[in-house]
Amino acid sequence: MKKVWKMSLLLVVAVVLASCDKLGGGSDAGYQINYFAFQEEEGEPWGFMDFEGKVIVKPRFDEMPSCAVGDRFVVSDPDGNYDLYTLEAKPRKIGSYDNVGSFTGKYCPVKDKKGNIKYIDKEGKDAFSMKEVSKKTVTAAFNFFCGRAMVRTEDGKWGYIDESGKPVIPIKYYDAWNFAEGLAIVYHGDDGDPDNKWSVIDTDGNEVFSKKFGECKPSNFRFYGEYLVVLNDAERSIVLNRKGETVKKLKEDVFVGAIYDGMFTTYDSEEEKFGLMNVNGEQVIKSKFEALNYNGKLLVGATAEKKPFVLNKEGEKVTKLPEGYTVLFDPEYAGHANRMLVGSYEDGYVLCDTEGNTIKMGANIHDYSIGYNWGFMDSEDEEDYDDGDYEEEEYDEESEEGEESEEGEE
Repeated sequence: MKKVWKMSLLLVVAVVLASCDKLGGGSDAGYQINYFAFQEEEGEPWGFMDFEGKVIVKPRFDEMPSCAVGDRFVVSDPDGNYDLYTLEAKPRKIGSYDNVGSFTGKYCPVKDKKGNIKYIDKEGKDAFSMKEVSKKTVTAAFNFFCGRAMVRTEDGKWGYIDESGKPVIPIKYYDAWNFAEGLAIVYHGDDGDPDNKWSVIDTDGNEVFSKKFGECKPSNFRFYGEYLVVLNDAERSIVLNRKGETVKKLKEDVFVGAIYDGMFTTYDSEEEKFGLMNVNGEQVIKSKFEALNYNGKLLVGATAEKKPFVLNKEGEKVTKLPEGYTVLFDPEYAGHANRMLVGSYEDGYVLCDTEGNTIKMGANIHDYSIGYNWGFMDSEDEEDYDDGDYEEEEYDEESEEGEESEEGEE
């Protein structure tokens, strides 16, 4: 099942087990997110804060906004419109649309009030129309990653355009995923058919390697640096390199999270514990934590008492954190190296540094939004998919600890 919206994870101190999002961005992203939306008290308006705790936009929006990508953010109103704003002390509305993506690249996909799909610049001016590609009506448009954006046509086929709107990778795939690290995963057929195959392609559409679904299938649908995690037909995790070669096959009942710098979190379903492993299969941190979260810069673990700790790569506790759930930021967020959110929906959140110190904030944080829209599909198709609208999400931190939200990756 595809997901359109990238969501903020409200639990954190958790490993990423598997994701069905149209992933992109990451450490190779050509954009950075400097601001996130916050709400001081339940039912009150929303504003924006930077990762130093400074309030950039005072609370004024009744509905939860997306975070600000490329200094632009989106708010959906009660009438179902998606309003695009500039990120400044007094935000300026650029336009109102039936649907809208985000400025992860130079242009952003929108569907206007007449139902036309097109890409716009940051001032809302039309860059190019996506009404048709190869004489077929476009029914889905996504953000740009690595200079390529996924589109789908009326026959259900997927392909990629460049920033001029030209289809540089043919619209011919059964399914496809956003580019990351210069590579993308495409499906040639249904993953339920073991004789069908999937491929990894580069930004020119060249096939890097292919695998049959009967052999293995992607687990998290994107490369992290040099590596991709897949599952074989026995549901065992395997780490592949950029050539499609097996780097490591994990033992049964051990599942792999997202990989950063050759290290990945693991979950031992027998022990029900989390650990850290390198791509050579060496267990850097034994599976001993109730939860573990890693973003390439920060490593946070939680004990049975659910008290989080900042750890070093040997698993030693460097410092304690305030009690609550710890939110680490992905590499495209400005605070990913030295900032984290700690707290809960009931008690509120605080910004902390790597020493566990609370950052002085210009406002309280009852709730936050670090999610943004990857793109959109026609409303008819949204009946078959969970669009993960961040304004309607309800999340149970207790029941979901140690698992990834279906709407999230980041």
